[in-house]
Amino acid sequence: MTPETLDTLKLCGIVILLAPLAGAILAGALGPRLLRSHAHWPAILGVGAAFAGAVVIFTQMRGVTEGATTALLPVYDWISIGTNSIFRVEFLIDPLTSVMLLTVTGVSLLVVIYSRDYMREHDHPERGYERFFAFLALFVFSMCALVLGGNFLLLYLGWEAVGLCSYLLIGFYYGRPAAAAAAKKAFLVNRVGDFGFGLGIFLIYLTFGTLEYGAVFELVQQGLTGTGQALSDGRITTIALLLLCGACGKSAQLPLHVWLPDAMEGPSPVSALIHAATMVTAGVYMIARCGAIFTASATAMTVVAVIGSVTALFAATIALTQTDMKRILAYSTISQLGYMVLGVGVYAADSAVFHLFTHAFFKALLFLGAGSVMHAMGGIIDVRQFGGLKRILPWTFRTFVIGSLALAGFPLLSGFFSKDEIIHHALQAHPILGIMGLVTALLTAFYTFRMVFLAFAGPERIPEGVHAHESGKWMLAPLFVLSIGAIGAGYLGVAGKPFHTFLAPVFEHTFTAANPAAHGAAHGAAEAAHPSFWAHYGLMILSGALSIIGIAAAYVLYVQQNWIPGLVKATFPRVHKMFHNKYFVDEIYDAGLVSPARNAGRVCVGLDDYLIDGLVWLATAIPRAFGYLVRTFQSGLLQGYGLSMVAGIAVVVVWVLWA
Repeated sequence: MTPETLDTLKLCGIVILLAPLAGAILAGALGPRLLRSHAHWPAILGVGAAFAGAVVIFTQMRGVTEGATTALLPVYDWISIGTNSIFRVEFLIDPLTSVMLLTVTGVSLLVVIYSRDYMREHDHPERGYERFFAFLALFVFSMCALVLGGNFLLLYLGWEAVGLCSYLLIGFYYGRPAAAAAAKKAFLVNRVGDFGFGLGIFLIYLTFGTLEYGAVFELVQQGLTGTGQALSDGRITTIALLLLCGACGKSAQLPLHVWLPDAMEGPSPVSALIHAATMVTAGVYMIARCGAIFTASATAMTVVAVIGSVTALFAATIALTQTDMKRILAYSTISQLGYMVLGVGVYAADSAVFHLFTHAFFKALLFLGAGSVMHAMGGIIDVRQFGGLKRILPWTFRTFVIGSLALAGFPLLSGFFSKDEIIHHALQAHPILGIMGLVTALLTAFYTFRMVFLAFAGPERIPEGVHAHESGKWMLAPLFVLSIGAIGAGYLGVAGKPFHTFLAPVFEHTFTAANPAAHGAAHGAAEAAHPSFWAHYGLMILSGALSIIGIAAAYVLYVQQNWIPGLVKATFPRVHKMFHNKYFVDEIYDAGLVSPARNAGRVCVGLDDYLIDGLVWLATAIPRAFGYLVRTFQSGLLQGYGLSMVAGIAVVVVWVLWA
């Protein structure tokens, strides 16, 4: 890269961070008094400037045709002793960074624009309007800081800032007990994962003596510690698994997935922002970024793949019986994140990032579409309470169907291409993983269109007292743009695979080099120079067929023969109850962790109130008793004091004379 290119990348990185931060400060500081109903503009302009910077970075990285494709750009020395820099704020910009920045800022900009109308009632801003946009812009700043950071400490700071912003946004309606509880739950569950993540970073520093990505990854690939000793398998596996704890928290993987469905208590734009492009993708990004660490441990990669596949199938079964549109989409997000983690675990990091990219479009589209339905239904989002909305919300319906088709993996839409790649690599790694991916794909298509048919098909049903209407242009415009992405984003992974080629320099020395399936494929390339039609296209056809079967089954069960689901529920009540109650994971956690912790807290309070306070009371009993006796002589009457003085003098005189 030329010096001019490096200067441009550095300037754009600074703009990407400072523009949303400035927007958050302006919206929060000037919104209540000066901006008021226009408090959305600082956030829109700030995130828009960040998106422009991301476009420039992506363009610059696309223009690099030779030489290094990674730039480590120091910004300033944060902590230094003399001339030695102890800790430096620096940007790491490479193809992975540029893709993540483009995805985060692009989708976030559409969400912020959408929020302008969503957070209004009869064109009047809701209470906390300016606070909402300040939090949105701060969220974008935190995520960009996480992505741009060139070392583990900056990664951790961005990681924690994202968690804080999610707490603020999920609990935006803090006056509602459910929203306040959901915010606390998200914060506390993520603290569990972040504790392991922090330990992993601490162990990295103890092992390698540095937190800079490049230095750590180079030592890992050389199999050395910071002191030049051999790096043991147990140490690198421990580091990888501790980092995975953080990914399980942020990306809502088993067993730390329980916070994400409850996060639906926040406004719909928050759900779209958290679930599509920002917080939940942080874990996948972190594993992909730390590929040198994870691929150095076969055990860690196996754990990653198993957690991803089990989470994908687990969440898909729960989504089958949910009735809240946003919760259905929440479990869908957990399931799709499971696909991404599975992709990374089977050494297909480029396919995982590709699915992250396509998923951002159609999942943001679906959450914003659900928000449009909720906005029209007066806050009601339960699909049992309305139906036949395709005539009332025609544009919302059309865009929602596009997003649903992409999520269901319908042939030739974006989700079809990215999901198919992951399943293909999973089958190569282990047949069971691939079969779990295929079953999940079938369930995804079914529960997605179960939701579509219940909400939009059939006779028109509207809750009493609701005046349903189509959303305004501020809400519809982002839906149209996201629809284009949901249709066309997948084609970046076909016809020469430009998306994967662009990311290849990031993964060629980690996931690609360590992939056992790749070595096996290379060994057998001569024998399979001319694969048969079914060997080449069989999985693609099977995946597409499963999507169509799932959609058709949902149509039959919820449109043509809608009595069958009730019969199935009555026939298998325990299975339905298990799915509907989310395998009772929350109840298990409450019985095994939450309740014992609360009981322990009550015991501590009792010890403090009775034992500790009792000991303090006992230690002060004698002085207080003496004070009580002495206090009887302090009447405040001068006559009494005079009499006491005379009596005292008399006693002294008698004592002296007697002696």
